[in-house]
Amino acid sequence: MKHLQRLLAVALVTTLLPGSALALSPEDIAKAQRILQVVIDIRAKMKAASVELTAPTPQTNQAGPYFVPYNSKGEITPWASKAISAQVGAAVGEKAGEEAGKAVLNQVPLGVGSLFSGAAKKKGKELGAIAAVGGPEAIKAGSDLSFSKLEDYAVYLQATHGSDSEFAKALATAIAIYPELEKTYPKAIKAAYESAAKALSGK
Repeated sequence: MKHLQRLLAVALVTTLLPGSALALSPEDIAKAQRILQVVIDIRAKMKAASVELTAPTPQTNQAGPYFVPYNSKGEITPWASKAISAQVGAAVGEKAGEEAGKAVLNQVPLGVGSLFSGAAKKKGKELGAIAAVGGPEAIKAGSDLSFSKLEDYAVYLQATHGSDSEFAKALATAIAIYPELEKTYPKAIKAAYESAAKALSGK
């Protein structure tokens, strides 16, 4: 049922968003840069101990729920590029998400609608971000790498693309699509470095 609610909301946001409204905003980029600063500090400490991250192996069959904003060639995916190329979105996406929530309430049973209305408001920006890059199917169709675990997703991004010039924007796009990544990212990187350090010391 939750999956149905999400699909309905994303479909409605897609119709509500103007054609020029895209997911990434300056606020999103600033958020990603703050996260990366935390990671830079962690990496600096670990580099002094000669500890390096090992990238987890991504799935290549589009089976994972978390799609990487880079393809197997190391290029930005079409949906991530679409978000990066224009910076409109946080307010528009959130408003569209709220409107989608209201519209869904009129199309589903009362009990379901009551449960969904709060989620639509809380996840308005996420719904707007997904819809603005073409919806879940566009993200899946434009990706050839995915993960089942968000922690592995985070470590892969950092290990393989953390030094890329456009990485902050790519990370911001990923966070807009998967908001839980904001908290997961620095924790996952720290845990991966600590695990690598233990392995290096033979403990």
